[in-house]
Amino acid sequence: MLREPLRSPAVGPTESDPTIVRRERGGVLRRPLRMRLASLVVVAALVVPAAAAAQDMSVERVRASAAPDLPIGDRVLTLVRASLDRYALRVLTPADGGPRTAPDWMSAQHLAAVVNASMFTENGGRSTGMLVVDGAARNARDNPLFGGFLAFGPRDGSPTLARVYGRGCPGTDVAALRHAWRNVVQSYRLLDCHGHAISWSDTKSYSAAAIGLDDRGRVVLVHVRTPYRMAVLARELAAPSLHLRSMLFVEGGPEASLVAHADGVDVSEMGSYETGFHESDDNRVFWELPNVIGLVAR
Repeated sequence: MLREPLRSPAVGPTESDPTIVRRERGGVLRRPLRMRLASLVVVAALVVPAAAAAQDMSVERVRASAAPDLPIGDRVLTLVRASLDRYALRVLTPADGGPRTAPDWMSAQHLAAVVNASMFTENGGRSTGMLVVDGAARNARDNPLFGGFLAFGPRDGSPTLARVYGRGCPGTDVAALRHAWRNVVQSYRLLDCHGHAISWSDTKSYSAAAIGLDDRGRVVLVHVRTPYRMAVLARELAAPSLHLRSMLFVEGGPEASLVAHADGVDVSEMGSYETGFHESDDNRVFWELPNVIGLVAR
């Protein structure tokens, strides 16, 4: 969720040096969306990848090489990979009955996995970046601070089921995205045009959720509860061993959520720590989200 108004491009982050814009401590904090109790999966501090190449959906839990700035958490990155031939992407918004917690979205919409769709405003839960759902604009504005676009549902019947675009990358025409794709989600990028880490200037630490594609064209949902600076997380995600080609940040702090239950995958991850907002690792509930991205079996 956005903690303070977005700044103008003149003083805001650039795409090569993005900064999450969030309210500083001491600001007027409105009540968060209603929370519900949910199960918590405890992950061992030392983990190894558990993915099987033949699975349509798989999970890996990888221990980050870098220690966080704060002595909090187990350093585990959870990655859920899914074949887009087997699972279709969906965007769900308040028009679909939200806000709901990630587990409630999954249950109500019969989804196989759920992750945040984007940061959102406190007033009405509107996405802070461009959001197009099944051809209808929930937010038609191209946010100049956000340089990443997840697009899926090709209008021309293309065999490419999803693509991540980056402002300034070859082949990226922001004005043409809505004409080429039925669904567009805009946010900050963690990886650049070539899959390398983007160096964020934001010095705050927080739990995070992200979404992107790997080198086999699978969609990858990412969650890390341990609070990292996003520059550090970007470097972890750029590791060659993870085979990621693109990645968008979609939420930070206690709202960051990832659930997946299909093909033997069982994941329930929630965020907690966020500098200046929730400076504790004590959150044990999923927070309600107005907008999510879901995977549904084809």
